[in-house]
Amino acid sequence: MTTEQFPYRVPAPVSARAENRFMTVLAAILWTITAQAVGLCLVVVLMIAVWGAAAEHPAEAGDLLLQTAGVLALAAAVLTAVWHALKLLRLGPATRWAITGALACPGPVALALYVYLGR
Repeated sequence: MTTEQFPYRVPAPVSARAENRFMTVLAAILWTITAQAVGLCLVVVLMIAVWGAAAEHPAEAGDLLLQTAGVLALAAAVLTAVWHALKLLRLGPATRWAITGALACPGPVALALYVYLGR
């Protein structure tokens, strides 16, 4: 009997580096989209606050800014909790960034589209 019964090629295993690169790029794309959407929404909120203060209604402008800061603080707390919960699953940093980016992306993007399209 010969040891070479069937000539075949062993597929190369997927390297951890290639998987890590994919997750890093995915996380960067998701967080870039999220940051741009949040930036657009913050510009709109600040314009509304400045107009409100200029129209001699600084209390309403302050309330709007405090509500916006509260929502951002709550979102940051939730995403931080998700980050640390994923750390318990022993996922790599790139994977954790990608998952938290996927959770953070839809809300600001939907609001930015609503603000931008005006519907």
